[in-house]
Amino acid sequence: MFPAPYPYLLLLVPAAVLARDDFRTRRVDASWLAVLGTVSVGVSWHTLGWRTMLLQTAGNAALLLLSGTALFGYLRLRRLSVRHAFGAGDVLFLLAVAPLFAPTEFLRFLIAACVVALLWWVCCGRRRRTIPFVGAAGIVLIGWAALQFLRLWL
Repeated sequence: MFPAPYPYLLLLVPAAVLARDDFRTRRVDASWLAVLGTVSVGVSWHTLGWRTMLLQTAGNAALLLLSGTALFGYLRLRRLSVRHAFGAGDVLFLLAVAPLFAPTEFLRFLIAACVVALLWWVCCGRRRRTIPFVGAAGIVLIGWAALQFLRLWL
């Protein structure tokens, strides 16, 4: 039996709200991050089971810790401000979506979010000091959720 495709649609609203807020104000509401995390856990649990969801979450959290440590080291070596490189919302967003992806898929998701953020910066953001990473990652998540819905629907 195949899982129903409908739970993936639940990801669209919080991802869209977070992306909109990040592009507009460069701030994201913690309550919407909590909604996204709750929906992500529910969707992953429903479609993959609780063991797979926990393993994916742990693996992706370890991956975020490893990449965050490497980024911290790089910024310290370059004598750049760590506080201005990324925000707490970026980290919380990535932790919120961690249950949805296997570690290899999570890496692809991160790369796609970075590419979208870079494209935004090249096209629109050169005059701004910060990049709306939650907004870019939200756009990628919306695309991924739509693809998952269509893949299971067809």
